[in-house]
Amino acid sequence: MNRAEFREKVSGNYIALPTPFHDDFSLDLASLRRLVRRQIEAGYRTGNGVLLAGGAAGEFSVLDMDERKQLAQAVVEEAAGDISVVVGVQDTSTLRIQELAQFAQEIGADGIQISPPYYEPPTAEDYFELLQSVSDAADIPMIVYNTWWTGTGVSLEHEQIARLLEISNVGAVKWSASDHSAYESVLRDFAGKVPIVDNQLSEVWSHMLGAVGFTSHLPLAWPRWGLKLWQALQSQDYVAATEMLSRFRIPYYRLFYKAYAYSGSEGHFDKAVLDLVGFPVGPPRPPGRALPPSLCDEIRQMLIEAGVPNVAGAAKGAGQ
Repeated sequence: MNRAEFREKVSGNYIALPTPFHDDFSLDLASLRRLVRRQIEAGYRTGNGVLLAGGAAGEFSVLDMDERKQLAQAVVEEAAGDISVVVGVQDTSTLRIQELAQFAQEIGADGIQISPPYYEPPTAEDYFELLQSVSDAADIPMIVYNTWWTGTGVSLEHEQIARLLEISNVGAVKWSASDHSAYESVLRDFAGKVPIVDNQLSEVWSHMLGAVGFTSHLPLAWPRWGLKLWQALQSQDYVAATEMLSRFRIPYYRLFYKAYAYSGSEGHFDKAVLDLVGFPVGPPRPPGRALPPSLCDEIRQMLIEAGVPNVAGAAKGAGQ
């Protein structure tokens, strides 16, 4: 695998797709396909965006193996090569991770996202053996996700990033760190050696230091916003990019974390947002809970103030 060629595959808005459900919590693959088409019709392509299927915001932890395969295949088929697709393969079992990696390769996904197993915290050596075994099992690029905040027992540091590069199928790193200097040092020393996707909500600083993209939920609400932000970053118009982030991303995440305090789901917030912009994708699957009306009203007001178009309940002419 050529990491230089893989850079474009993970460049731009790294968009975490929610998993749509019907009211009875069964998969709604038709809505998932419509969501993929919506992003492509807005202008997302390989080079300015990538779709993550079955990540944390896609509620992978409440899906069974067959459901995870179904949603991955639906996204790859609907993307049809227009935009890169990464399949989340996080799990508690190395064998299931290998199975999902092999499936992602078979259906033509561009990469897989992988992080340490959870519940039974692995050691660092456990994790590196897992990564090597997945690299041996499937010839598909791996985006290694540093989930230091989840209590998995493994947090990648500078020396571990260097070691990652020895594993042949490590194609990129989805990067954040608990310490800002550690975050910065990895970007400074490794951005030229391996594609790095920012997961620190430091879109401007990471781009300046060589990151190829950033985790991005906001294009689900306002696809054009993400494209404009990427254009500003690529043009090195960091003042304009910072203004965009101040107006939308900062208030978005203030309420995102408020939602987290209500329910431990990640899917509930994006789903509430999509419902408010007229693109409902159903409820979160239990134990995740739909957000209460009072919080949804706060989200609605935030979207209106940010200028997001087509928000339910907005005055005529609101938005851009």
